[in-house]
Parts: sequence; C-alpha cells; structure tokens
Amino acid sequence: SQTDPVIVTGGAQDNGSSTYDGNTGLWKDWLGADGMEGFVDKDNPSILYGTSQFGNMYRSTNTGTTYSGIGGPGGSGSWVTPFEQDPVVTNRIYVGYANVYRSNNSGGSWTAISQNFGGNLNELKIASSNNQVMYASRGSNLFKTTDGGATNWSTLSGFAGNINSIAIHPTDPDKVAIATTGAQKVYVSTDGGANWNSYLYNLPNFSALAVVWENNGNDGLYVGLNYGVFYIDNTFPGDWQPFSNNLPNVRVSELEINETTSKIYAGTYGRGLWISDAYDPLLSLNDNVFEQLTLYPNPASNTLNIDWNTSDEVSVKIFDINGKQLHYSKGVSLLNGFDIDTSSYANGVYVVRINTVNAVTVRKLIINK
Repeated sequence: SQTDPVIVTGGAQDNGSSTYDGNTGLWKDWLGADGMEGFVDKDNPSILYGTSQFGNMYRSTNTGTTYSGIGGPGGSGSWVTPFEQDPVVTNRIYVGYANVYRSNNSGGSWTAISQNFGGNLNELKIASSNNQVMYASRGSNLFKTTDGGATNWSTLSGFAGNINSIAIHPTDPDKVAIATTGAQKVYVSTDGGANWNSYLYNLPNFSALAVVWENNGNDGLYVGLNYGVFYIDNTFPGDWQPFSNNLPNVRVSELEINETTSKIYAGTYGRGLWISDAYDPLLSLNDNVFEQLTLYPNPASNTLNIDWNTSDEVSVKIFDINGKQLHYSKGVSLLNGFDIDTSSYANGVYVVRINTVNAVTVRKLIINK
C-alpha cells in the first residue's frame, strides 16, 4: 500500500498468501493453496486482492480476516496470473488470461479489452500516469495499448529474450523497462516501445527477474536478479550500483516501492520479504565534496588505504561486482588514512562506497596480485 503504516500482501508457493499490518507489526495468513499475485486496494488498504494458481481470484474487505472468491471471466491463466488494479478508477481491476479482462465492479463482471494473444499472459502493467496505456507480455512477445483496449493491442519488438518483468515509469507512460532472459538482461524504451536501449552495462552474469522505477526525479531504476539488487539513475548513467546490503544471496522475484515512505520491498524465492530505504537522491554523488579523497594503491594487492583531508566520520563499504558486500566499517575517520585488508580478495573489479551524513561517493577499485 502507498500508506504509512504500510499494508503488504504477498504469496508463497505451497503456503498461500499472507498479509503484514504496519500498524501492529504482525503477519497473518489469509489465503491457502499456492499464493500468487496480489495487491492492496489503492483507495482502502483494508481491502486485499489475491490469487492462487492459474488465476483463481479472491478479495477481503477486512485486511484478510475473511475473504470471498471472485468469479472470473471464464477459463484460467498462467501458473502465476497477472492481476492488477487500475491506478485511477476505483474498483476497476484487470486479469490477464489469453485475453486481458477488465472489471469495473471489483470482479462482479468482466469485459475482454484485448484480442486473444494465443496463450496465457505472463505480465501486465497499467501506466499510473495514464491508465489508457498498458503493456502485457507472453514469453518473448510484448503488447501495448494506448486506448485502454478499445482497439487491438499492437506488438512491440526490438529486444531479445522472454520477459520476466515490466515496469512503466511513474510519470511517463512512454518510458518502460523490461527484465528479460536475453543476454542484454534489461532494456529501456523512452518512446513507448518503438525503440529499445540495452541497460546491460556492468550487470553481473545473473538472470534479471524484476524491475521497478522510483519516482525520485532522477529516473531511478532497480533490477532484481537471481543474486541481488542493483540500482541506476541519471546521476551515474551506464553504471549500475550494488544495492544488496544485508540481503541474502537469494533470487529476487519481485520489487515494489512505497513512495509514501520511500521504502523498497524485495520479494524473494525462499527467503521471504525484505525491506530497505530507497536510494536517496539527496545524497550528493558530486565528487567535489570528496575532491581530496584518495584510494591507494589502485590497483591494490593486499592492502587498500583511504585518505581524506577531513575528520568527518564516514562509513566504508566494499562490494564485489556481483553486489556481495565484503567490507563494512562505520564511524571511522579517514584524516590520517584508513587501511583495509584486501589479501583475501580475488583479482577483479570492486566498488568502494563511502558515506558521510550528507554525501556519498562511489569509487572503482581494482585488485591485481
């Protein structure tokens, strides 16, 4: 939910759907079977929607204390069926089977708003800034409508791989990101899918499973892999930042952001739900703040020294290229130099992140023995 305190619903295979209430700090189960896609009503966080396998839909009006089934449009969907709420119209929901269906009365009746796509859909997203713009996918096929499905959806191309996730920018319906099984992993289009740019850059060689934009004014984009989370925005184009501090080495299958609290949630396969502060664009990445900061030697071998001509306390983190945190020191001064033992690090490229209260810098470190 976009509220503070937050309400969360999520599904677990073989273990149904559960909900977390930020008012009490407690979890409770509210659906059985295989817990699949679900969401919290945008207008009333006491209303939960959930699905079990193949698109069976349910609704609770009391935060999961009781629930009732929602009659579907006929047929069934994918193992994990796309299930979404309209970002503008109250009580309007959508489900993706072989067609996209819309209900204007919380599932009481349904209308097809797309052609038959020849098989069940895997992903469906509606633009929060223009609810007439929607993107849907089936395997490697991506479809789009700009009129809410009044006419047939168009087919988009220019990327490779099956689509694991779709994210539409919060303020621009023509800016869309997809996570794919292709070699380029992540693609971004700024013209509604007519053209695509690879966002592979420095991502490690893991599968891209989830993408989400943050409405932070810098086009912040997160990607969840089957090993960690990475972040990129306009302040460091072409350079993904590791964003997996304290996250276990686990498959990240979904990412969601509560813009009200600036928190990001990572749904994992096997290790539950994790939460973090979102990347803070107010932290300056302008190296003028750290103009006199030096890392030496670089390339390093067994020891790295960090030196800065100020007594401000900092935190120092070192990540490998896969986003795994290898070092963390906090409340240290770099005024007289600060040594870090790197003797156990393998040859390669690493990321050093140094924070003060008001600023952050990210430096590249090379280990060469």
